[in-house]
Amino acid sequence: MTRPARAFHFLLRRTVVSAIFGAVLSPAFSPALAQALPPISTDRFINDSLRAAAIADSIRRACPSISARFIVAYRKLRELEAYARAKGYSEAEAKAFVRSGRDRARLLREARAYQQAHGVVEGRKETYCALGRAEIARGSLIGQLLWSWK
Repeated sequence: MTRPARAFHFLLRRTVVSAIFGAVLSPAFSPALAQALPPISTDRFINDSLRAAAIADSIRRACPSISARFIVAYRKLRELEAYARAKGYSEAEAKAFVRSGRDRARLLREARAYQQAHGVVEGRKETYCALGRAEIARGSLIGQLLWSWK
């Protein structure tokens, strides 16, 4: 990878990771509404989206013929932020969720379990590539975050 490509990759990845795991949600909501909301860690759409991002990231890291579609990932991230804001989640709730080691570990465990259930064997690149290409072909959220040149 060329130096400008590495720099762009680093900047974009840092932006995406910061946005996912940082303080990105607007605090403009009623405190009473926050009391009525279930914990953000129980929201299925948010959890499914973050789990898909974790799976896509591990596939693109392990498979040399698959890369991330960073612009698509950034757009999906913005959609996720809008969803959370529309639901009424606060910046404080988002920070607490993403800083929670327990929730992060849970999402990573679930991501690994999904991969194993779909034939991924740790340390075997071809199994990651096979899953990545299958997800791309299916058009799943995981597949939308990836592209393959083989």
